[in-house]
Amino acid sequence: MEFSSAVLIENRRDFSTFLQEIEKSARVAIDTESNSFYAYFNRICLIQVSTSERDYVIDPLSLGDIQAFGQVLANPEVEKIFHAASNDIAGLKRDFNFTMRNVFDTSVAAKMLGYTQLGLAPILKELFGVSLDKKWQRCDWAKRPLKNEQIEYARFDTHFLIPLRDKQVAELEESCLLDAARETSEKLCAQQITKKQFRPGDFVHIYGAQSLDLAGKRVLKALYLFREKEARRRDRAPFRVLTNETLIKIALQRPKSVQDFNKIKGMPRVYLSSNVAVHLLEIIRKNEEPEDQAAK
Repeated sequence: MEFSSAVLIENRRDFSTFLQEIEKSARVAIDTESNSFYAYFNRICLIQVSTSERDYVIDPLSLGDIQAFGQVLANPEVEKIFHAASNDIAGLKRDFNFTMRNVFDTSVAAKMLGYTQLGLAPILKELFGVSLDKKWQRCDWAKRPLKNEQIEYARFDTHFLIPLRDKQVAELEESCLLDAARETSEKLCAQQITKKQFRPGDFVHIYGAQSLDLAGKRVLKALYLFREKEARRRDRAPFRVLTNETLIKIALQRPKSVQDFNKIKGMPRVYLSSNVAVHLLEIIRKNEEPEDQAAK
């Protein structure tokens, strides 16, 4: 495949042209980028699509309505090639209510073929001698404008999937595994979307929770609930509000003053100059004592 520049699709005219071009393809490679590392209510921020001729990067945040692309995904005559498709398909169903048909998952094929590593980067390195730059792997894909480096990074997650698929299909046919690979890949199309569920009792699974005394566990649970509420309110990933390690340290040390929070490694400095630290002190105070005593 030629290394021509990727085509960024961020306006209606280019999107219309893209759809006309993509209709000519019997197979397309697809990947997505979301902001799950940053947001509580994560969403797909980019959709990468490659044909045998070109690489496209769709910006759904700028476009808004991309329902016409769903017709391509639902078309059983067009093979959709993913690597580790589960999360991508789940996100496309969740955010756009897309239906998926005729999927080939190169990760599924790699596992059936006995590859020692299933990640896309090591596979491309071994088979094509290509090293993927992971500099932008955990960037906030919801931020705009996009940088050229980000676009180039994103397009290479699909650029080699078609030749990888062709190589794997030949190997699967030789091993009489092609039908099994297709059947497993196709099952991914029917996966159900599970809504994010918060379970207050899950605080006990945080590493270090079981070593806390009873008061510490009560404080930890209250802090866990506070973090969840804040994460939802601010639409931030919970660990960006307070990490698990910080929750444990607060529950263990149980600061008595705002100044005491300075002793806790990982405590966001901005909290110390706001009402958050005062609120956390109140949470600690209320939960240090058993409920019957605290009510007196």
